[in-house]
Amino acid sequence: MNVARAGMIAALLTAACWPARRIAAPQPVATVPFDAYGGAIYVPAVVDGDSVWLMLDTGLSHTALDHDWAFTSGLPIAETESTGVVTSFRLGELELSQQHVVLYRLGALSAASGRPERGLLGHDVLHRFTVEIDYQRQRVRLYDAAHYEYRGHGAAVLFAPDADVPLLRASVKAPGRQRVAARLLLDTGASGLCVILATPFGAEQGLSLLRPAITAPIGTSLAGDLHGIVVRLQEVRLGRIRIASPTSAVGTEHKGFLGSTDFDGIVGNAAFEGSRLIVDYARHRAIVERGIRDEEIGRCDFDMSGLRLVARGAGLKEFVVDYVIPRTPAADAGVVVGDELLSIDGRPVSALTLSDVRRAISVADGVRELLLRRDSDTLQVVLKLRRLL
Repeated sequence: MNVARAGMIAALLTAACWPARRIAAPQPVATVPFDAYGGAIYVPAVVDGDSVWLMLDTGLSHTALDHDWAFTSGLPIAETESTGVVTSFRLGELELSQQHVVLYRLGALSAASGRPERGLLGHDVLHRFTVEIDYQRQRVRLYDAAHYEYRGHGAAVLFAPDADVPLLRASVKAPGRQRVAARLLLDTGASGLCVILATPFGAEQGLSLLRPAITAPIGTSLAGDLHGIVVRLQEVRLGRIRIASPTSAVGTEHKGFLGSTDFDGIVGNAAFEGSRLIVDYARHRAIVERGIRDEEIGRCDFDMSGLRLVARGAGLKEFVVDYVIPRTPAADAGVVVGDELLSIDGRPVSALTLSDVRRAISVADGVRELLLRRDSDTLQVVLKLRRLL
């Protein structure tokens, strides 16, 4: 063997044994834990020196603060009665200055969620970054959008053409109907049902005529309580992601986002629980990593009790019935609007959150004993929980 050939072989062997240079993973500009209360995502922030939890809401155009909290806290933000500027706005390691905010009165949202709502982190902030939501680890990471590079094997869902908001290309199939294309806004501010379809889209596709159906309140938004019907679709698809047999709402009024013709509906947090969701605004896509074969998502079930509770009083610790769906376990047990829940299975609700109570009464085939106050009387009722659709 000549020297040149031996040298070449030695060089090849050295190259084969030398570890390949790894490309560094992108580093986040901010990492924050989140509280998954009530199916929503709450991230800790510091607003002009005040620590506060904000709901992460990809479906909201402008970051917002509660009007009454902002003024009673003495935050020097007011421009007008409905807008303001935050001097310093911090999320983990990230600090934004002179952040414009909208001021809303969030009392109705607080009553519906059972916790004081101080504000919502919206699209105007989030779209500057690539946003990673890790539902299992309960962690949000923000990356520099210009330098972010995804190297995983998740399922990509493209935004609808010309959309800079996360308006996802999807399809909806109802039992006995043809599959139809739909534009679903990715809305992490929506908890509960996986999918809520706007009234114009539902009317155009005849989805409000589906049976069986439940007429009920379907959520609370900045515009107030929303109403519609709850039905079970056969399937919703987001790229390779399949949401099988989800209970979904179809709007029946033109209030809030339900009246929108800019999109056909929303897909909320319940569709992505257990996954890692990446909203890559710069590349007009969302990426979903799941550990479930065939990328299939579960049932996205509706309430099992027929009972809707809101929180009132000091500290939002009084849980009061404000709606009972007819012919459901709550109606069968004789629960009426205005009843106050005192305990569940012998446990005082003072030791629970409203989210705790809702989980307890959302177990198929479970049995729950409730102690209620009605006017000056107390009474016990038994709920035999079941799927309503």
